[in-house]
Amino acid sequence: MKLASKKIRFRLDGVEVTSFHEYDEHISKLLILYKEHLDEALAPIFFEKYKKMMNKKYKGYTCIPLPSSSEKVAQRGFHHLHRMIESLDLKMVDILVKTKNVKQAKLSKEERKRIDMIFEIKENSECSFDKVVLIDDVCTTGASLKAAIALLRPHCKYLCAVTFAYHPLWKTDAV
Repeated sequence: MKLASKKIRFRLDGVEVTSFHEYDEHISKLLILYKEHLDEALAPIFFEKYKKMMNKKYKGYTCIPLPSSSEKVAQRGFHHLHRMIESLDLKMVDILVKTKNVKQAKLSKEERKRIDMIFEIKENSECSFDKVVLIDDVCTTGASLKAAIALLRPHCKYLCAVTFAYHPLWKTDAV
């Protein structure tokens, strides 16, 4: 399966988000194989094509992956975002925890928009950063990224985000 790159940048609550692929049936199938059918061997392919660019652009940044619920991580046996980004030469800090086990794929677009603070900063975490890049697999409505942005903005000088894929609605907000 060849994935066509359709890189865009858009703003979400004032934060620049870079995303590499438009979410379509191929991306959906790939993520289902990886996350739901537990095909952990697929992990390296997500950001491999962008590894050199990301290592250069985000050198000196702290990479913070959006969290999965502890139940989902236990069920899979791995944290899907950690595995997706572990081959990058970026300092990863795992300071966010998911407080509500919400399966966004089962929510309507309007219900997703109403998700507030579904994350919190782990207790006793050092969270003073110069530059942070948030990492997520897919930006659909932006609710998860917005929650992470709201939590981390006061703790860093510069904040941006990277997602593997984006919902087509973000094309209208591209910068």
